[in-house]
Formats: sequence, structure tokens, C-alpha cells
Amino acid sequence: MVELVHSLRRVCSHLDDVRGIALMGIDGLSVEEIRQDPLVDLSVLGAELSVIFKGTRDSTTSEQLGHVRSIQINMENALVLVQTISREYFLILVLRADGNAGRGRFYLQHEADRLVSEF
Repeated sequence: MVELVHSLRRVCSHLDDVRGIALMGIDGLSVEEIRQDPLVDLSVLGAELSVIFKGTRDSTTSEQLGHVRSIQINMENALVLVQTISREYFLILVLRADGNAGRGRFYLQHEADRLVSEF
């Protein structure tokens, strides 16, 4: 678990606009999380996103489009980036609404690539 915390902190260290980051299971349970904004409930967000993620994953697989690798959701007060690690685990990064999405995707994908051997 210590390595997971370091992985999440590495992503946060490169971004100024992080509100929270979490490693989630496809079952909607949080494995590890770092909240920098107490108003962001990563567990609830992750549980809701896992339903969307599973639905998207299943529908795109059935259409022969391949596996979902990432999702970006622009919300009124936040930017949510989701990056898969495996079919069972994914990372969620919540940025401020005006956050740098490209930079966030880059560091999130980089860390997901580092974690893939763990999962």
C-alpha cells in the first residue's frame, strides 16, 4: 500500500489544481485515496463512476472497439479524469474545473503505466 500512496502523491506533485486522486476497484470500492479538498468524496464519486465505467467498458467491447483506456468528464465545478490500470482497477483524478486536463492526463497515464504490473 505504501507504493500506492507514493504513486498517487507523484501525480499530485506535478499538478497545482488537484482536488483529489484515488485508486478504485471496478466494484466501486476505493483501494487508496488522497483528498486535497475535503468537499470531494472520492469514495462516492468512484462508486458512481464504476457503474458508468463498467457500462462503457461492456458496450465498447461488444462493439469491437477495444477496451476503454480513459474517460474525461467536464463538470460544472470539477474536471474528472479516469485512467484504467487493468480491467479491474482504475485511477480517478479530480481537478479544479479550470485545471490543466492535458497535464493531468499525461501524469495519470504515466502512473497507470507504472502500476500495471502490480495489478
